[in-house]
Amino acid sequence: MKPLLRQILTITSLLFMLSSVQATPAFTLKLPLVDLPYNKDFNPLNPSMTQSLYFTKGFYQSAHYGLSEYWDHDFKPTFFSIIAFDVLTSWIPLSNAWLHEEWHRTVMGQYGINSYNEVYEMEFFSETISVSDVKDEDLSNLKKNHPHDFIRMHSAGLESQNQLNLVIEKDQFFHDTQTFDQFILISNSINTSAYLYTCASNESNSLTREILKDEGQNISGRDFTGLDCNAWVYDLFRPDEPYADRGTHPSGVGINRYITYSMLDDEEKRFLRKQHYLSYLNFFDPFLFGKRGFLYNNNIINSPVLWNANLKHYLTPFGYSIDAHLYLQTSNRKVFFTLHNYNNKEHYFPGVSLELISLPQHFGQLFTENTFGISVWNQPKDFSFTSTEAQWGGRMSVYSEQHWNSKFHTFIELSIKSKGWYAGELYLNENENFMFGVNIPMGH
Repeated sequence: MKPLLRQILTITSLLFMLSSVQATPAFTLKLPLVDLPYNKDFNPLNPSMTQSLYFTKGFYQSAHYGLSEYWDHDFKPTFFSIIAFDVLTSWIPLSNAWLHEEWHRTVMGQYGINSYNEVYEMEFFSETISVSDVKDEDLSNLKKNHPHDFIRMHSAGLESQNQLNLVIEKDQFFHDTQTFDQFILISNSINTSAYLYTCASNESNSLTREILKDEGQNISGRDFTGLDCNAWVYDLFRPDEPYADRGTHPSGVGINRYITYSMLDDEEKRFLRKQHYLSYLNFFDPFLFGKRGFLYNNNIINSPVLWNANLKHYLTPFGYSIDAHLYLQTSNRKVFFTLHNYNNKEHYFPGVSLELISLPQHFGQLFTENTFGISVWNQPKDFSFTSTEAQWGGRMSVYSEQHWNSKFHTFIELSIKSKGWYAGELYLNENENFMFGVNIPMGH
């Protein structure tokens, strides 16, 4: 597809999102306009992780509430039209499939590696979607010079789907959004487990054979990795293996990028199957089933406490993490707590995160809501899959939303982190980040 046409499709999708919510109450459209340092060479078709995440979130919430309004909130037609929308839009820009591929691209993009998200081709009902236009030389250099980013590149797509669920769920709990998003939450969880099941079985062999059968000698038309989780576990166990050792592509031109289940050794297969089983922890999540919170009457603070909790399983550059989230809300406090359970091959490393959400503050006539976050972690030193040695790290963030009037807010976020993996954040090494954008409250 020509670059101009791609831009037209993206802009059209954004305009649809904006137009569909003009009269839609009960949620906030968040548009991160600047995300530095990633946007230093700005290209609207190469958004940061945070930008693509909130574009997709806004896309679904806009459509879901718009459909609910169209059916005058009649449950049955709203329910089935939302399911139809979520299924049929899986092959278009701004969908969760688009987000999945964008996060792969972003990991490469931080090193100037160009790629193309084939969701823009809109091949409806296609079994696989590729990230193409990637050179073998770029992949070889990425693995040689940044092996842990290379591993994270494979798993970033699944990470994006967990993060999409998380930001929607935090919206539901802390801001009481009135959009029916259950199907996309369930779909992301099912797709993650189903993908890992495919990778951890002989089905990956036959699916990869089908992909290879249609490929010729044109390197630019190939996907960057094939089945994500097969490549992830292969490189997790072999971070120092040169990329070219994968062998020659069956066409005789270029490197054979795709890893199948049969190419893994027994230990790698067991570890991949373990991740498939652990992915079912994502279903320990009341939000998936429409339960946004549980009320507890606390006599100590003489105030009712609304709470919820869930689990998220992530593939990481050093192994995996199981995050246990606790959501708490009283009449004047909103708190989000996470216990991180990081694991490499055989060892456990803990971490904690705390967010104080939407603390009100007045500056003269200007009203602001401010969120403060802090994380502290122990992770495997240098992202090692085998090391017992730990490395301390952490992250701090300040988010401030300025309410200029009832229909237009702006926000600024500043964060600083040490070396380490943090879900939803691109940079593995030390980083200082600045983000600016607009929030458009779509409420009464």
